[in-house]
Formats: sequence, structure tokens, C-alpha cells
Amino acid sequence: MNNMFQPWKMGTLEIKNRLVRSATVEGLSMDDGAPRQRLIDITQEIARGGAGLIIAGTAYISHEGRGDKNTTGMDNDKLIEPLSRLCGAVHTAGGILAAQLLHCGSTLNPEILPEKKALYGPSAMIDPVCGHPVVELSKDHILRIVDDYANAARRAKQAGFRAVQIHAAHGYLINQFLSASRNRRKDAYGGSLEHRALLLHQVYEAVRGTVGRDFPIFIKMSGYDGFPGGVEPDEAARVAASLDAMGLDAIEVSAGTPEGAKKGGWDHIIPSPFDEGSLVKYALKIKAKVRCPVISVEGWRTPLKIAKALEQIDAVSMSRPFIREPGLANRWLGGDLTPAHCISCNKCLDLIMGSGLGCIFNNRGEDKANSLSRP
Repeated sequence: MNNMFQPWKMGTLEIKNRLVRSATVEGLSMDDGAPRQRLIDITQEIARGGAGLIIAGTAYISHEGRGDKNTTGMDNDKLIEPLSRLCGAVHTAGGILAAQLLHCGSTLNPEILPEKKALYGPSAMIDPVCGHPVVELSKDHILRIVDDYANAARRAKQAGFRAVQIHAAHGYLINQFLSASRNRRKDAYGGSLEHRALLLHQVYEAVRGTVGRDFPIFIKMSGYDGFPGGVEPDEAARVAASLDAMGLDAIEVSAGTPEGAKKGGWDHIIPSPFDEGSLVKYALKIKAKVRCPVISVEGWRTPLKIAKALEQIDAVSMSRPFIREPGLANRWLGGDLTPAHCISCNKCLDLIMGSGLGCIFNNRGEDKANSLSRP
């Protein structure tokens, strides 16, 4: 069990243990993208609870790329100061906070965000998830998005985040470019896997050029999209190897997409019951092709199974267990090795769309989640 609490390095950053809080949509920011005090308090509580690395919930790089209501923004310089309060609270509590940067692409029902004038993606189509028309991105628009990622990373660094994660999983824009199901382009951004990975490579290079070599950049990617026609495991491993050669500092490996769920495969939101450990094979496939650390996220709950996985990978990440138990890492460190209390009921997702991030089993007045449903 001791391997859960061994330090490891992500680039220049030393992390005290191998338990990572994976990012989730939190629904706890204001209309302008600034974090509410409740988000600051919750994140600080997770830091006090012992998680080695905390990845903050999805931060949109542009208003166009926003994917949900009340999510955190990284799209303008006015947000640097309020984001610095979030970073300061976490670091004061002994935690390490990374920002997750996102453009949601077209996987969004415009009814959630009525200001959406158009949904953008790699190719014109009817989006297979939300059912609305997708506008194909022009080359100039793609380059503006690359710049948006770089500027968002600059703001994250200035605010005090210790690393940035590029979200390239779960059917969002970068994942859409990687997927042959979504990307039907005939130019330099479509066709072969190398061409479909061009946007991701450009985003990485732009972010690296902005934050420098000593500031960790890592990625969240799908090791398998969950359906034929999406990103396949061999393709994910090839993309990971190319990024590793470019100097990427770590890879968090997830799997599944909403499109996969729509097409009879599976989504990335893991329900209960779930065979814990069954998706680590995708992380191991990528681990075999890279030198940088690999993090596995996939419904981890049991210390014995986590310790077994850590014999082959560098860290594991969890989100829902830390929502229910912010002090989970310290509980395990203290010798109480009973599984995480989270039962994967996914009512926390209902709360996100209503009152904001929380667990219905915690005494925070959030039991109204039973009457809510995620759009």
C-alpha cells in the first residue's frame, strides 16, 4: 500500500503522493467565469485532505468554447486576480493545483447555453450527441483557437496554477479532431491520424512556447472512445508517443465519450456496479509507448486495486470519491484502507447542473438532487 504515498515528478514539479483529484465540471463559478467562494472552499478542503495533485474543473479558453453553465473561465485577463485567490487557498493548505483548459467543440445542447450562435467542430454535420448542426471550423478560426489555448495557459500561470492540463478527451473539440467519426476534413487537419492530431500538436506547442520549459504541461486523453470509428487504442498510443517526444510532462488516460454511449458503446461517466480496474489496460498501452508519467482515471475506489495498478503506472486519479470524501487521501494514509465511500450513483452530476458540485450524502443541504436531472 505504501506505493500510493510515494512522491513522483511531473516535469519539474514534485508531487507528494500518487493520488490525483481528476477534474470535473463544478458549476460553482459566476457568470463571468470567476470562482465562487464555495468553489474555493471545496478545493481547499480537498487540498487539506491530502490529495497529491488537484486538477481544477474544466476552464473554458474562450466564451465560444464554454460547455456548461457556471463553469470557470480562463478567457480574459480580468479573471487572473479571482483565480489567484483559488490558487492561493489551495497552496496555503499544502496542495498543488493544476488548471484544465477546454474548448468544448460541438458536443453541447444549445438549449443549455442560449447565447451559442453556432456549434463549431472539425467538419460540418449533425452532431451525433446533441442533434444540432455543426459549423466546420476554418483554418483561420482553428489558429485563433490555438492562440486562445496559449493565452489561457498564460493566465493560469500568472494566477498561480502550478501546471496546465489540455483536455483532449470525452468528445470535446480536440478529441473530435482526433476522431475519424467527427473529422472528415480534406486539408492538413484531416485524413491520416498524424493530420488529425495537428490541432493537438499546435495547441501543445503554443502552450509550451507561452509557459516555458519549466512549467508542467500534461494532457487528458481517451485511450479508447468506446465505439468503432472513434479513437482506437493503437491510435491513442501513437498520439501519446508523439506528444511524449515533443516534451509533454504527463498523460492522464481516460476512455469513453458521449458519442460512444449514443452509438451503443459506453460513456466516460462510470456507473455502479463497475469492474474496477477494467480500463487500466488503455493506460498501460500508452505507458508502454512513452517515457513521461501516466495517470489512470476510471472509477478507482479500492486501495488494494489501486496499489496493484501503481506497480505498473505512475498515479491514479479520481473525482467523485473526493467529492464525497475530501479527506480520502489522509484517511488512507492514516491506515483506514476501507474503500472510498462513493457509490457512483452520479447524483453529483445532477447537483452540478443545479446547486453546484456536491454529494447528496454529505450534509450540505444538497439532497434536492433527487428532483434534478442532467440535461
